[in-house]
Amino acid sequence: MTPIRLRIDRIVDFGTIVSLVGCDSETGEPVTVHVDHRPFKAFWDAWQQEGFPQPVEYDAERLILRLDVMPNAADA
Repeated sequence: MTPIRLRIDRIVDFGTIVSLVGCDSETGEPVTVHVDHRPFKAFWDAWQQEGFPQPVEYDAERLILRLDVMPNAADA
């Protein structure tokens, strides 16, 4: 997998899932990242109960991810 750098334009909070909407800084292509912040066990149990196939997993290999999300003072 090739690493990408994203410019986040919008954050959409659905409660259990947060979507980061933006674009690839190098190519300008639109990108959306969905972050599910439920405990992984709850997600995995529900996944298996629905009979979905086992997901593909990748090794994180030196992944650095920092999300400092602070509400805009004007929106609070």
